[in-house]
Amino acid sequence: MPVLLRGRVLPVLADPIPRGAVVIEGGVITYVGPAARAPHLTGEVTEVDAGDGAVVPGLVDAHVHLVADGAADFAGSVLRSGTEQLAATAAANARRTLAAGTVAVRDLGAPDGIAVALGQQIAAGRAPGPEVTAAGRALTAPGGHIPYLGVEVRGAGEMADAARVELSAGAGGIKLVATGGVLTPGAALGNAPFAEAELAAAAAVARDQGRWVAAHAIGHEGTRRALRAGATSVEHGYLLDDETVELMATTGAVLVTTQVAVARMLRNRHLVDPAVVARAEEVQEVAITSLRRAARAGIPIAGATDAGTPFNPHGGVAEEAALLVADIGLTTAQALRAVTATAARCLLRPDLGHLSVGAPGHVVVTGADPLDDVTALTDVRAVVLAGRLVDTPGGTT
Repeated sequence: MPVLLRGRVLPVLADPIPRGAVVIEGGVITYVGPAARAPHLTGEVTEVDAGDGAVVPGLVDAHVHLVADGAADFAGSVLRSGTEQLAATAAANARRTLAAGTVAVRDLGAPDGIAVALGQQIAAGRAPGPEVTAAGRALTAPGGHIPYLGVEVRGAGEMADAARVELSAGAGGIKLVATGGVLTPGAALGNAPFAEAELAAAAAVARDQGRWVAAHAIGHEGTRRALRAGATSVEHGYLLDDETVELMATTGAVLVTTQVAVARMLRNRHLVDPAVVARAEEVQEVAITSLRRAARAGIPIAGATDAGTPFNPHGGVAEEAALLVADIGLTTAQALRAVTATAARCLLRPDLGHLSVGAPGHVVVTGADPLDDVTALTDVRAVVLAGRLVDTPGGTT
């Protein structure tokens, strides 16, 4: 059944259309333009009027962990759960994500092939949720960050073999844990456990197959090694100096920000491990300066959530967009692009994150105009996925 959406249309890659329309037929956008020129649709049509809101592309979250649901003890919640329970959690998180207006996610670490399998189920129509591309298990060093979401490897040969295993199992790309992390006490945040040659061995396998390479990277040296090794995106980027930003500019890597993860954790600091809180506070003090440096240099920025981490439930990428405006100084238009087209770039999906003829029919209607106030992205009134209206709390047609 065709879908006709009317109202203020924000295509992202083109100028806003004040009195616009979007038509979706066969799951694909067939018209974007003035409502007065929209094609006449015959037969049964699903019509959605944005009213005082806006018609925008479905949001994209470039960094999530579907197997986790925001428990205070992130590691424990994963380690204490069996595969079946983790799969059920991932499926529930996928449904929540879609209801919040996020139509595609990139999962960057899950055990037992759970996120890969869920993505395949959703693609086949056997489960509801957004499009999912997943890294499978993250590649981390022995004793390194998030081993419970990955596989511990050492040496260029092992790194390359591990990358092949994940990609052969259906991963859309690989995750390289190039530094320490906030949630793993012991190693320093800036620890760089892998040599550049090790990272490059794994990255080469992925890039030779046309896949993405996401690098968890907080410290200067680990970030630079990952970039020189071939990372297509830098996750978090809380400690970026001028040299690293210049390197990012030359490689074309996307910076994936996850400020909301730290912000939500610190709002609930009294319920979080004090060692983790201390690391989060250390990061928060320097992150804004780091991210502003990258923004001023014109580095492409994708907003993401790191959803699943403590007190950070899924479906919150709109809040990351708000932080990009409030803390980093992006315009509302830039923030909207960060959680749509630029985030889709991390997934190597140039067809997503914008309203254009031929793009998938993934569209969201908000209750107000996010170009006036980007927090309007949190007020989702309707979600259309591949031309089908999704049931959402408070949705209207």
